[in-house]
Amino acid sequence: MIQGLATKPVLDAIVKAMSSDSILFGHKLLFGLDANTYEKAKHGKQQGVSDWGEHYVSLGLTSCWGDVPDPKNYTTFNSRTFLQPQLNKACKKSDKRSNGDVNLKDFILFGTRDFSVEEAWKDNTGQKKYLEDTAFPTIDFPSDHGIIAAIIRPISAESCEDKKP
Repeated sequence: MIQGLATKPVLDAIVKAMSSDSILFGHKLLFGLDANTYEKAKHGKQQGVSDWGEHYVSLGLTSCWGDVPDPKNYTTFNSRTFLQPQLNKACKKSDKRSNGDVNLKDFILFGTRDFSVEEAWKDNTGQKKYLEDTAFPTIDFPSDHGIIAAIIRPISAESCEDKKP
């Protein structure tokens, strides 16, 4: 999704389909996505992390990162070197953080009445750990997005009844 601007309309369409399609009645949404969000979004050009969080909460959803995701909980940290294509995007090693893509982009969404998060974590090593301030992909970890994972538990029907307004 280009700069994340299609992320909210896509989620809106999914939520609308889930609520209006009788075939889906009784099914619960559990949606992992690259929301393509930015810590310091350019207004009208990029989707901001905080605005994205407000949007999914307004639809009765939450994420593995909670209702108010921390924009500094990065799941990407990549920048181009001079050995890669598109030299116009390349930067010196000392500029990789300021010129790179260092953002929280990856989420698992679900209904607040349907599931709760027991634990969520991320990995940029392939060894079930995340090294902050480490650019990737690397030789050992070939993706430009970290792996996100969560233990998500269903909320029982009884506890859902208690949450109704």
